[in-house]
Amino acid sequence: MEVDAVTNRAGWTIHVGLVIRECAKLLGARAYFEQSRRTDAVLRFPDKSVLSHVEWEWDEPHNEKVKEITKLLEQSEPAAFSTFISYSTISHLPAAIERVSNLWAEASKPLIFFVVTFEQVGRDRHFLELQTHVFSHGKHKRERTQPALPWQINRARFNNVDEDK
Repeated sequence: MEVDAVTNRAGWTIHVGLVIRECAKLLGARAYFEQSRRTDAVLRFPDKSVLSHVEWEWDEPHNEKVKEITKLLEQSEPAAFSTFISYSTISHLPAAIERVSNLWAEASKPLIFFVVTFEQVGRDRHFLELQTHVFSHGKHKRERTQPALPWQINRARFNNVDEDK
């Protein structure tokens, strides 16, 4: 395991916020942080329409105390889609997927769920994969899996357009 593959809650929260801001810019939107109902971020277009409500949570989503998915569901209607970013050990990932799937089953708009898998080593988390899951119309699909850390990505593989066919 690489030493620089370890982070803490505060460091990763700052990183996620910066990534959200950059993604909003790429999509022609702007990220507003800690907005309506204290949502972590709301991505809005210049005409004020909502692209996505975004929540992220350091605690694993299989845990009942994680309420961010419910918060997103309650305000999902004006957004084109909702976004949830969280972390899970490999052993808890099936329970996390099941919980998100159950909570989002009746939603009218899609949820994009980014989950970073990790190994717990003492008090540290060693990040393994970034998985992208989509929940829509009562169905779930894992869209993508890649190394969690950008310097571990095999660029040749992920830049190969033909691989998705």
